Amino acid sequence: MGLIHTLAADVGGTNARLAWVEVDASGASAPMVLSAQAYRCADFSGLPAIIERFLVEHPGRPAALALACAGLRHGREVINRNLPWRLMLDPLEALAGDAPLHLSNDFEALARATRWVAADAGQSLFEGAGAATRAPVLVLGPGTGLGAALRVPVGQGEVVVPTEGGQAGFAPATDLESAVLDLLRDELGHVCTESVLSGPGLLRLYRALALLRDQPAALDTPEAVGSAALAGDEDLAVEAVRVFWGALASVCGNSVLGLGAYGGVLLAGGILPRLMPLFDAQAFARRFCDKGGLSPVLAQVPVRLIEHGQLGIVGAAMAASTRV
Repeated sequence: MGLIHTLAADVGGTNARLAWVEVDASGASAPMVLSAQAYRCADFSGLPAIIERFLVEHPGRPAALALACAGLRHGREVINRNLPWRLMLDPLEALAGDAPLHLSNDFEALARATRWVAADAGQSLFEGAGAATRAPVLVLGPGTGLGAALRVPVGQGEVVVPTEGGQAGFAPATDLESAVLDLLRDELGHVCTESVLSGPGLLRLYRALALLRDQPAALDTPEAVGSAALAGDEDLAVEAVRVFWGALASVCGNSVLGLGAYGGVLLAGGILPRLMPLFDAQAFARRFCDKGGLSPVLAQVPVRLIEHGQLGIVGAAMAASTRV
């Protein structure tokens, strides 16, 4: 059936990554990324302006336009509180012209692309005693927000189910997390999971801990908190990262049970690789499996950290094929 010359985009709250991608129309082989470039979302008035800039810098005529964007499609808009502008479908369709426009959630696209990731790729965070065969796999990751999607085997193939798991209410599992939740509820009202498990969430954890410990919060960006924690320069920063990892382990366990993702968990996103020096495998395993009578079930489920890289672009482009 040939190749489809596709302009693909992976749009997150901070950056938009665009690329020319050759897509196997039958979906039998992995898409091939030809050229890619990242742009800061805040530097542009909207996604159409970013696409227009890319086409100036990387000229070409797409046979399809495939976009993956964080957020939830609602009518003619993709709702995402982390973007610096509204994402409306009408101007994107006008820009696509005669080319079909394919729209995916960003973690839907990421999960779709993990079809091409080797089972032993990345780094094991929890080995598990053995993933269930032909069971759903959860793909989850903190970045500017918290994305989540599910790969579900169906017949000889699979379907990808996008979710808004990051918008579910945060469920504390320790007294300290409960105290943090109380503080954040005063600040935010509804405290969703991504309010804690994201880049901005790491900063919120740090500031909440400073209030609870009656200490000054000297750092003012997630990057500064992470850097100080890794350098061991500030105890509050170290504690914030450790609370972050613990909460993430609990959310992974909750999500496995809630979604039936007994095939394993794949963690992605830009934050986690930078925080790995403070990863505690025993503490993560304890929190992940701490589900009362269902703890033995969680003990079977592996958790791996994979490199995000160009997976979002690849997964967005895959929507242009006849098999997504």
